[in-house]
This record gives sequence, structure tokens and C-alpha cells, in this order.
Amino acid sequence: MPLRIRHSLLFNLGTVMTAITLLAFTSMAVSLFIADTMEGEATAINESGALRMRSYRIASSLVYDAVDIKEQWQKTYALVEEFEQHLHSPELTAVIPKDKQQPLRQAYDRIEFQWREEIRPLLDIYLDGILGFLPESSGGQDFSISQDAVTNLRAQYFANVSGFVNNIDYLVSLLEEDAEANVHDLRIYQFFALLLTVILALTGLILVNLRIRLPLQQLLIGAERARQRDFSFRTRHTGRDELGQLGLAFNSMAEDLSRIYNELEDRVQQKTTDLKRSNCSLELLYNTVRRLNLASSPHEAYPELLQDIEKLADMHCGAICLSHQDSKTAAMLASTLDKETCIKQLCEKEGCSRCLHSDDIQNLKLDNNRNIVTIPIQDKNQQYGVLLMAPHAGKTIETWQIQLLETIAGHIGITLNSLQQAAENQRLELMEERSIIARELHDSLAQSLTFMKIQVSRLQAELKKPENEATTENIITELRLGLNSAYRELRELLTTFRLKIDGETFNQALYKTVEEFNERSDTHIHCDNRLPYFNLTPNEEIHVLQLIREALSNVIHHAQAQNAQVLLKYNPQGDIQIHIEDDGIGIDECPSQSHHYGLTIMNERSKSIHGHLSIETRASGGTLVKLIFSPSNPIKPVNFQHE
Repeated sequence: MPLRIRHSLLFNLGTVMTAITLLAFTSMAVSLFIADTMEGEATAINESGALRMRSYRIASSLVYDAVDIKEQWQKTYALVEEFEQHLHSPELTAVIPKDKQQPLRQAYDRIEFQWREEIRPLLDIYLDGILGFLPESSGGQDFSISQDAVTNLRAQYFANVSGFVNNIDYLVSLLEEDAEANVHDLRIYQFFALLLTVILALTGLILVNLRIRLPLQQLLIGAERARQRDFSFRTRHTGRDELGQLGLAFNSMAEDLSRIYNELEDRVQQKTTDLKRSNCSLELLYNTVRRLNLASSPHEAYPELLQDIEKLADMHCGAICLSHQDSKTAAMLASTLDKETCIKQLCEKEGCSRCLHSDDIQNLKLDNNRNIVTIPIQDKNQQYGVLLMAPHAGKTIETWQIQLLETIAGHIGITLNSLQQAAENQRLELMEERSIIARELHDSLAQSLTFMKIQVSRLQAELKKPENEATTENIITELRLGLNSAYRELRELLTTFRLKIDGETFNQALYKTVEEFNERSDTHIHCDNRLPYFNLTPNEEIHVLQLIREALSNVIHHAQAQNAQVLLKYNPQGDIQIHIEDDGIGIDECPSQSHHYGLTIMNERSKSIHGHLSIETRASGGTLVKLIFSPSNPIKPVNFQHE
């Protein structure tokens, strides 16, 4: 039998159940057999008891002297034959063993011998003697026996019948003893069968308890512990049967789950640590950018920035040192370093060159087994200084801390670079504004003053000639006109220099300008802005608005117009087109340049925004000033609507 089948739980339980079933069938078969045997013995006991009774009935028949001899003979003969029949009946002989050595066989043979050799011959003689008294049976001959012979025969029968009955009683007792022995054997067999059945049942129960209930209980406990995320439980039932193999599989699964769960816990813990670290890094970067951008000067934010780095980047202390480009010394603008150890060893002992000479990150070792990391503060290949940070005692700076500190140093460098760029832009804007003021003064007020200087020289020459009084008056009139023109131009220049668009949009400034010129003159000026959206630079806004002001100023001073219009729209190419038109007297084809410097300034403004300016005479009367330019940030709508 294969070892696997022999250790099978189903095979063992099946063996126990089969043994119990076979034992039950065997017990029932033996019980039926013994019951059948006992039933034959009971019949044999009855038959043997009947032999004893019939022996006494024969004796009583012999004693009784009947009047009717024939009736007596028939009765006695019937009793003898009946005794003979019962003695050899199948019910009695069936239970008599064949073995001659058996006491039951010997008792039966003794009775049968005594009956055949002693009792039956006496009875035959007696019946024959009685039969002789019957006339019909004698045939004329006398076969009867004497009365004394009958009496003698009776006496012999009575003398033999006592021992014969005793033998019959002994046979009956042997049959009873054999029946009792069978009952006793049946009881013993039933007892042992019941005992074996109980043993087999207990064996089955023990087998079920040891190999089914306890393993299942262990598996249920393990499953419940596993449901509670406790994978340390191991079942002890790991045999070769089915539940043992299941226990082995469960232990292997629990071990794998425990390892996987521990790995997951470690990974979750690592991810949690990384997430906390990332949150601290983001918070530190946010605080860095916010402090650097909100502070009036980034240098004011350095102390708080060092505190944030120490708190959120898990550092012990640090410092921020800045220097000018190509400078070999630096200024420590903020520091939390230990003055007695770190600063003396770094700054006083070796100077600033140890930190500034390299563009890479350095790990400096001090005498007290402390490390300081130097991170260059730079942007676009320009170094502004270094960020010094020291870890806690006994710790080393990790990679994520290096990357975070490098990013913070980069933000500081970007902020310093932005400040330099802003300062440079302010210088350029200031120089450009001064250049614009000088050009405006040169193109307007300076030329007017030059004209008046020439007129004063002419006036001095004419005053020496008294006969030229009319010429002198004309020169004085021209001086007055030139002075008024210069004064007007000075006011326009002041208005131009004061023009600004603070806190309001270009459209609001445009409508405010149109409203201003409406209040200053009797000319009705209408503004039609057909630009739904545009994005002009501040320089373009100033030049466009000033060009419109110059054109409107010419309208109210020279055009003598009743109506004027300012129109802004897109042309088919997506460029911005501005029309300033009026219904006045128009403009000469060759206008005099005396005291009219506005047109020259308007042309220069249009060129500064890369536009084209044209001045035309309208067919219906009046003047049309047209400006077309492409914005620096072009926006071209998909659908254009033009007149």
C-alpha cells in the first residue's frame, strides 16, 4: 500500500467505519446462527421431555386393567409407537452430535440402546400376550399368557423404567446445559463484539479529535489571527494526511504573508518618512520663496531662512556668506554657527578662500570631528557666495538634504540675480527716460528758444536803425508768438512727462484723455475703441497715448473743427490701426515747420514702436492721422470686423 494512501485521513476513517460495519454484520450473523441453534435445542428439550412423559404413560397403561382388552392393547401399542417416533424424531436427532465421544451422544445412544434392547422387547412381549386374549387374532389357537407373566412383565418394566427415565432426565439436562452454553457463548460474543465496537468507536472519535477537530481548530485560530493581521501563529498539526498537508500549506502561507506584510510595513514606513520629508522640503522651499519675495530686501530674510532650514531640513546650524563677483572675501550676513569652534576655524584660520574657491559642493572637516557642507549660491554661472550648513553631532548629511540645500541656494542665487537685473533695468529705464526728456527738450523748447535768440539778434540790429520801425514791430510780434508757442510746448512737455497709467487700464486712460480734451475745447471728440482685447507693453501704451494726445492737441489748436473721432481697430493683417480724424480746415500740403514740432515728435514716437504714421486730407474736409503698428505681444483674433 502506498505510504500516501496509508496516511490518508479518509483512508483511516474509512478503515474504522468499515471495521465497525463488518463487526456489526458478523455480530448479527452469529446471533442469528446461535438463535437458530437454540431454537432446535429447545425443540429437542421438548422432545426429550416428552419421552419421559410417555415413559410414565406407558407405565400407567401397563398398570391399568381395562375391561376392553383390545382397547388396552391399542392404547399401549399407540404409546409405544409414539415413544419410538419421538425417540427417533428429526428434531431430537438433529441436535445430537455425530461424535461418539460427546456426552450428549452417549446419553442418547444409551437411551436408544436401553429402549431397543430392554424396554421395547418387554413391551412387545406384553402386547403380544395381550393380543392372544383376542379371539379374532388367535385363529382358534391360544397365544395368551398367564396373569402371572403379565404381572412379571409389568414388574420388569417398572424396574427398568426408573433408570430409563433417569437416563432421559440426564439427556434433558445435557440438552439444557448445551443450550445454556450456547446462550453463554452468545453473551460472551455479544460482550466482546460490543466492547470491540466501543473500542472502534472511541478510536474513531479519538482519530476525529486528533486528526480533524484539533487541526481544524488550529487552522481556525490561525485564520482568525491572520484576519487580525497577526501572522506569527503556526499550526502544530503538520502530518502526512490531508489536514497535515493543509497545515503545512497554512504555515508556509502565514510565513510568506508575514514576510510580505513586514516588507509592506517597512515600505509604508519608508514612504511615510519620505512623504514627511517631502512635505518638510516643500514647506521649506515655500517659506524660502515667500520670505525672499516678500522681504523688502532678501538680506533681511536670511536669519529666518536659516531657522527654517535647521527646523525642516534637520540641520544643526549654518550661515550665509555673500561676496561680489571675483572677490576673494565674503561677508557673513546671517549665522547660527558656533563662534568658538566653527567660525574661528573657518573664517579666522583659513579665511574665505577655502569656501569660495570652488563652484562645487564641499564637505569641510573641522578639528572637533564636525563636518560643514558648503553649497555655492550661484545662478547662470555667476557665484554670489556660499551656504554653510552643519549636521547634528554624530550624523552625516544625506543625499536628500544636499539636494534640498542646493535648491535653496539656487533660489537665493535667483533672487540675487533678479535683484541685479531689476537694478540694471532701473538704470536702463532711467537713462532712457533722460534721453527721452533731452530729445523732447531739443526738438521743441530748445528750437523755440533758438528761434527767439535769432529774433533777439535781429531786433538788436534793427533797433540801431530808427527808420526800420515797422520791421522792429514785426520782430517783436514774432518774439511774442514764439514765446507763447514755447510756453505752450513747455506745458505739453510737462503734461507728457507727468503722464502715467497707474492703477488704471489703457482704455480708462484713453477715455480720460478724450474727456480732458472735450473739456478744454469746443470740439466734440468721440472715441470708438474696437479692440476687444490686446496686450500692449507699458512703453507702447505711453507712446500710443501720447501720440493720440499730440494729434488731439493739433485738432483743437489748428483744425478749427466741430467734430473729431478717435478710432482703434485691427486691420486685416492683425495689426493695430489708430485713426484720429476731424472735419476742420485740413492741413497744408507743405506746412511751415516754424513752431510746429509736434508732427516731428509724432513721427519719432511711431518709429519707436515700429509703426507707420501718415497724415492725409479727407475728401469731405478735415484731416486724418493714421497710425499702424504691430504690438510686441501680438494678438490676432480669428474673425476681424472692418469698416
